[in-house]
Amino acid sequence: MSFVMIATGPSGSASKVRTLSIRSLLAGGALSALALVAVGVGVGCWIATPAVVVAKAAEPEKQHAALPFALEQLGALSGRLVKLESQARQLSERLGARAMAPITAAASAAAMAKKPGSGGPMLPPRADDEAQRDLDALEARYEEIEQQLALVADASTQQHLESMRMPTRAPIAHAELTSGYGNREDPLTGRRAFHAGIDFGAEVGTAIRAAAGGRVMFAGYHSDFGNMVEIDHGNGLTTRYAHASKLFVRADAVVTPGEVIAAVGTSGRSTGPHLHFEVLRHGEHADPRRYLAGV
Repeated sequence: MSFVMIATGPSGSASKVRTLSIRSLLAGGALSALALVAVGVGVGCWIATPAVVVAKAAEPEKQHAALPFALEQLGALSGRLVKLESQARQLSERLGARAMAPITAAASAAAMAKKPGSGGPMLPPRADDEAQRDLDALEARYEEIEQQLALVADASTQQHLESMRMPTRAPIAHAELTSGYGNREDPLTGRRAFHAGIDFGAEVGTAIRAAAGGRVMFAGYHSDFGNMVEIDHGNGLTTRYAHASKLFVRADAVVTPGEVIAAVGTSGRSTGPHLHFEVLRHGEHADPRRYLAGV
């Protein structure tokens, strides 16, 4: 089988007659189809390649953007949660207000039509018995804690006052201890004698400070102690400060811990400038080093 094709030349020139077989037509169509397929594949690859490259390049950006996006979503959810909690609280308040609101006539009629009759005066609601018991228990616990705090405060104040009355402060700061408490050779006679206190060597005029707070029992001259101050600290504790050159307090004066009460001297039975310091407990001498810190 064959086809006859008549082609007319330009400007009315003579026509040409061509005869094509069916085999030739099929071969040409196959070649055309192959060409179209090849062109389509090439165009598809040209279009797809940039898209793949862009997608691969965008993957790190998406990964980097994922964390801020997640944080933003968490923040948004938190904000919504807060908003929902606020709305729930408002709704609860509104429901409570509605529950306490007076019943209108229409509502009352509708309720009576649906339910068996009931009535009585409208009174404020009373707290549930269990809730009231819990509230009473909390109030009792609160009062108990308040009492305990008051006791602790009183004990702390009392302890502070007691510490202020305890002779633990050195009467002269950084002074040399020249003679201890107990038996020793008397510096004037050389015979063995009991020394009822401790001696601090210091220059004349050095400040002598109260070892604790208390009331001045005596401030004046004594034949053995010279210019002396005696302070009562309570609880049977008394301190003495002897051989001073000057006294800065008087009897019955109240002194605070560390207050300057006298100045170092060598008055009375003394061989040189120093402070003779004593501690008495219920009238009996005690070693001052048992009370003084760091001596």
